[in-house]
Amino acid sequence: PPVYKPTLSPPVYTTPPVYKPTLSPSVYTPPPVYKPTLSPPVYEKSPSYSPPPPYVPKPTYSPPAKPYVPEILKAVDGVILCKNGYETYPIQGAKAKIVCSEPTAYGKSKEEVVYSDPTDAKGYFHVVLTHIKDIAHCRVKLYTSPVETCKNPTNVNKGVTGVPLSMYGYRYYADKNLNLFSVGPFYFTGPKAAPTPPKY
Repeated sequence: PPVYKPTLSPPVYTTPPVYKPTLSPSVYTPPPVYKPTLSPPVYEKSPSYSPPPPYVPKPTYSPPAKPYVPEILKAVDGVILCKNGYETYPIQGAKAKIVCSEPTAYGKSKEEVVYSDPTDAKGYFHVVLTHIKDIAHCRVKLYTSPVETCKNPTNVNKGVTGVPLSMYGYRYYADKNLNLFSVGPFYFTGPKAAPTPPKY
């Protein structure tokens, strides 16, 4: 029998493909542009024009003024009575006097006398010592009595020799800014009896 011989087509040689990596074309990307974030502008008003202040010279230094302290007033009051025997009653219209010996230069003293107003129906007198600076040198004495039957001063409570105000306390009245010295009571008496002649 016949021998079967396959008919083979001649071999075709193909060049193996060359591997080419697929690259996308390079794209140029510009670097980012830095944009600073700005706060919105603040508009300030332009200052309004004001004229310069007038020139004031600096005050010269003067020591601080001492606060005003009103002078304390000084006054004397008291009562003048009549003591005639067993009878005692106030004298209206009587007067007292305040005798002050103020020392002056060269060791001398000047005497100043202040008279009270006449006493009222209760025998009360009151006198303000306006011009007397130091009442430590003042004495209060009896002065006059309008009662003819009771005109002789007595030295009861030093009505004749004088009451030294330096020995007396006083009451202070804040509403009147007043120091009040109260003296007495003082007494006038009747006429002195004639001395009785001695009996032999």
